[in-house]
Amino acid sequence: MKRREFLTKTAALGAAGIVLPSVTLYGAVDGGYTGRLLVQLQANGGWDVSSYCDPKVNQPGEKDITNWSNNDEIRQAGNLSFAPFANNAAFFEKYYRDMLVINGVDMQTNSHDTGIIHNWSGRNSVGYPSLTAMFAAKNAPDHPLSYINFGGFGQTGNLIRFSRLDDVDALAKIIKPESDGDDRTLRNAEDVARIRAAATARLEWQLTKQNLTSRQAQNLNAQLQATTSRSMLRAFSEYLPTPDEVIATKQLASGVNSSLPRQIQQTVAAFEAGVASASDLFLLGFDTHSNHDATHEALFNHLNESIDLLWTLAENANIADRLTVIIGSDFSRTPHYNDNAGKDHWAIGSVIVMEKSPSWGNRVIGSTDEGQNAHNINPNTLARDDADGTHIYPKHVHKALRRHLGLENTEVDQDFKFLGAEDFDFFG
Repeated sequence: MKRREFLTKTAALGAAGIVLPSVTLYGAVDGGYTGRLLVQLQANGGWDVSSYCDPKVNQPGEKDITNWSNNDEIRQAGNLSFAPFANNAAFFEKYYRDMLVINGVDMQTNSHDTGIIHNWSGRNSVGYPSLTAMFAAKNAPDHPLSYINFGGFGQTGNLIRFSRLDDVDALAKIIKPESDGDDRTLRNAEDVARIRAAATARLEWQLTKQNLTSRQAQNLNAQLQATTSRSMLRAFSEYLPTPDEVIATKQLASGVNSSLPRQIQQTVAAFEAGVASASDLFLLGFDTHSNHDATHEALFNHLNESIDLLWTLAENANIADRLTVIIGSDFSRTPHYNDNAGKDHWAIGSVIVMEKSPSWGNRVIGSTDEGQNAHNINPNTLARDDADGTHIYPKHVHKALRRHLGLENTEVDQDFKFLGAEDFDFFG
């Protein structure tokens, strides 16, 4: 969405109900990245999959697991079951063909820190990178914003650096410091070119010093790379929305604010410009130890609207057919309410993977019982197998995703393998 061509006409999103400017399409900048793209959406705090993609109804003689099931029943979109909660119906009915739901994923912990590490690295201890870091390091290691992280888990395994984006106006000023932000320049082009040439020459001279530590050399190389990538970043500034076009931070509940739509706008702009290949999106608020239903309803409404926004902007930018989206959380919530109308931590959760019209879409793998306990699944048949199956763990999900994304047995995978982990062909 090239900034000067960003139109003021509006188009309403289906499930999202968000109004945003329509766009004129442009390709990537010269030398920009044009390969596959990866987004991970981290629903931080532990989402309640019993009111989302692994719906549960109350059982006689047991504590209530969901209040919505007192007067409603599980719904179906294609082969996917979903809870009649929040705006789930609009979302699942629109996107079920594009979704793989993996239920009964055992995070093996009730600790937020461990759950985050486990779900987003595939291992329940520190040291392994995120899929987004591996993907960016494999596909676009030299691009200026190859790996964007807006918060949450972002370990890189020293494969690549991540970039943090937030304030669009501030970002534009960093990219084009000679501009006042209103298309007027504060210095002429010749002065700017001389300043940049001098800065590059100084960095190159500093790198010739013999007494540099490895960390100093790494930092100087990163700065030099950023400096030499400036022309690409300057072109990227034309794809950013203006401050007036940025979707504002939204309050979802008491103490819960979200910039997720803005994160999505910036991610799609970076993807379209060809300066990025992977992005971690971040939504807080799912740790609902009290007032669970009201807070989760607001969060799921916003989550579904935001995923819809991502796909709508990706379609407008003509990049949807290159995009893979992974959605997950630390773990899930207990199969009953506590005394504060909240739900506490529960290790068994779900992961959702989306692409545009994939052969493996409209499918659910893995299952849980009425009390949200994971069933054993046979890795070969992908069916329930209490005798010879295994719980699905994050390592199984990550191993399959690495293969699907072309990362398995490459240079970014060699130091971070899941030795002995069973093969689940989720995408076969």
